[in-house]
Amino acid sequence: MLDFMRGAIQSKGGKAITVLSATSVDGSTSNIVPLLEKIPVVVPRSDIHHVVTEYGAVNLLGKSIQERALALISIAHPEFRDQLFGEAKAIGFLGNDRVFKDSIKGIYPLKLEETVKINDESVTIRPAKPVDTRRIQEFFYEMGRDDIVSRFFHKKSMFVRDEIEQRTQIDYIKDLSIVAVVGEFGFGKIIGVGEYFLITRENIAEIAFTVRKAYQGKGLGKILLRKLVKAARENGIAGLVALTSPENKRMTQLFNSLPYKSHTTAEDDMISLSCRFDDPKL
Repeated sequence: MLDFMRGAIQSKGGKAITVLSATSVDGSTSNIVPLLEKIPVVVPRSDIHHVVTEYGAVNLLGKSIQERALALISIAHPEFRDQLFGEAKAIGFLGNDRVFKDSIKGIYPLKLEETVKINDESVTIRPAKPVDTRRIQEFFYEMGRDDIVSRFFHKKSMFVRDEIEQRTQIDYIKDLSIVAVVGEFGFGKIIGVGEYFLITRENIAEIAFTVRKAYQGKGLGKILLRKLVKAARENGIAGLVALTSPENKRMTQLFNSLPYKSHTTAEDDMISLSCRFDDPKL
C-alpha cells in the first residue's frame, strides 16, 4: 500500500487518495479514530493526502494537527463526531477553547457543489467546510477598506478565529456559507463568500456577500446568490432579507435580479431588501 501511495504521489499529475467507509459494515464503530492502537501503521501521515468518505473529501497535506483533526471529524459519520471531537480535545489535538455547536452533525450538501468558468479560470462553488477557517480569514484580511465597510458596515481590521468559525461551523440548513475557490483542491484561494443565517421567528434568512475585487463584475455574486436561494428553498425557508447601505448599488441590483417581488424599507441609515419565495414576479 505504501508503494502504491508514493507511486501515485510521484507520478505526473498523480494524487494519493484514501477512500474508506465512515463506519464498520454494521455501523457500530467509526473507521475514523483519534489514534491507531494495537494495529500496524502502513502509511505514515506524511503520505496521506486526500481522504474520502461518503460524508465528504478533505486534503490533509500541509495541514496542522488541529486542522487535520477537524478535517477528519468533518467527514466521519455524524453520530460519532461528538465523541471524536471530545477525544481529540482530551488527547491535545484540539485546544480546550475549541467548541463545535450543533453544526458538528451537519451533513455536507454535495449537490450544491459546482465548477464554473470565469475568464477561462475554473472556479469551484461549494459549501464551506470546517477546514476553511484559515482561508476565509485570509480572504477577509486581503479585502480592500471600502469592501470591508460595505460588508460589515464599519471599519474593521481584525478577523479573529471565533468570528470566522461562525461561517465554517454551519449545519447547512439554518446557517449556510458558500465559498468560491480557485486553485488545487485543499490549497485553493477563496475569492468570494456568500452566506445566510436563519431568522427563526420569521423563517427568513439574512444574506450577505463578499467578492474579491479582481472578480467583481463577473457574475460571481449572482452565482453565489443562486446557490443560497436553491438551498434556502430546499430547506423550507420562506424568503430572504439583506441589509445594505443606500450607496451599495451592486447589492441592490443583485437582490432585485431575483425572480421574486422585492421590497425595500429604510432602517436608520441602512436599507432592508426582502423577498418571499411564494411571491414571484409577474
